[in-house]
Amino acid sequence: MVKSWKILGTKRNFIDALRGWGRAVFKVVMITLLSFPSIRTVYGQQGLVIAATVNDEMISILDVETRVVLSIHLAELPNTKETRRRLTGQTLRALIDSKLKLQEAQKFRINVTRDEVSKAQTLFERQAGIEKGGLRKLHKRLGLDLSSFQERLQSQVAWSKLVARRYLSTINIGEKEIDDFIASLERSKGKPEYLVSEIFLPVGRDQSISQTQGLAERLVQQISSGSSFGAIARNFSQSATAAVNGSLGWHGKGQLPAKIDATIRRLEPGQISRPIQTLEGFYILRLDQKRTIDPFRDRTPGPSTVTLSQAHFPLPKDAADSLVTATMENARQLSAATTSCPQLDELSKQTKSPLSGQLGTFKINQLSAQLQGLVTTLPTNQASAPVKSGDGIIVVMVCNRKTPRLKTTTPAERRERVKNQLVNERLNLAGEQYIRSLRRTAIVDVRL
Repeated sequence: MVKSWKILGTKRNFIDALRGWGRAVFKVVMITLLSFPSIRTVYGQQGLVIAATVNDEMISILDVETRVVLSIHLAELPNTKETRRRLTGQTLRALIDSKLKLQEAQKFRINVTRDEVSKAQTLFERQAGIEKGGLRKLHKRLGLDLSSFQERLQSQVAWSKLVARRYLSTINIGEKEIDDFIASLERSKGKPEYLVSEIFLPVGRDQSISQTQGLAERLVQQISSGSSFGAIARNFSQSATAAVNGSLGWHGKGQLPAKIDATIRRLEPGQISRPIQTLEGFYILRLDQKRTIDPFRDRTPGPSTVTLSQAHFPLPKDAADSLVTATMENARQLSAATTSCPQLDELSKQTKSPLSGQLGTFKINQLSAQLQGLVTTLPTNQASAPVKSGDGIIVVMVCNRKTPRLKTTTPAERRERVKNQLVNERLNLAGEQYIRSLRRTAIVDVRL
């Protein structure tokens, strides 16, 4: 029998006892936390002091700090007191949502097996460009408890199963709806469409508009300085698209809300928007690609294969901003001066990094999310823009690209694709409405 994760609540009398600690003790511990980069300090106090209660279940300071430290590392943000301060509110909101989802899953007796959590962890590692099993090693190196991250995955899996159980049977996509959708696509033939990614930061009762906007501005700054858009989306976006690095897919004119649609059409491929305020919160958008609509164009049977070289500019841990800026400028100059892989290999010797040189040949889907974003549309023998990655800055070049033959899709396959797309859109909308209703009715006591 496969062992299952039990979704259990915290006993009310334990919460009542902890409430006696008071806000004064909480503030002292919070100040201490924001003053040190490691959560090993005051470990016992963190586990006991409450950051929030959600329907009488506790979220501790340790939970918040663990998520903040991991998010900073995965998104390659500067590990400073100011960064941690800015991220605390949004992180707590994400933990509250996770708690609400687990509580609702418990109500409907949703079980999540260890195997499902393990698969979700492997998928996260692949999307984040981490070797299999690397998350466990990373948590150990950072002094973090892996169980907190596994609870996050458990919440995501449980929520997906719950939404599907409650709403999938109610979604009925008729033949006429499919016909109408296909007809609208045919009418759009020849017009531009856009591949878009998003980061969504909601404004909640525990965080002001100015605080959320400040965080959004900070994230835009970090992405512009080379941090991975996909990594930041995975760790900070509160949209369902966070699970796929923020990707919204392809959209034509008028298919997205007016404010977002207008912004996207002003961007160039690879460009990031400023934070866009809506009634729900703030969006950060990236235009990944732009093309002419050709409905149901033939699709490749598999991913392209690319041969890559890179120049790696190493940076010391906790490098000063001035050094990062100077190194980024050196990388830009090398990128502009390079027109072939042999030239890149030769020039990259100046960096004296063992990570510079030929990387080998890979299928696109074998690469990390960051590398996929760099090379998917990068022309052969053209150096990429420099980006921050791990412990340095990289410039990548595609030396050779092989694309499989196009595969013709049948009318039946096209209709099935449309139906699946419409079902997924309805499920995502149902999930968003569901969590909003849980937030409205929840008894949440935030002690920040």
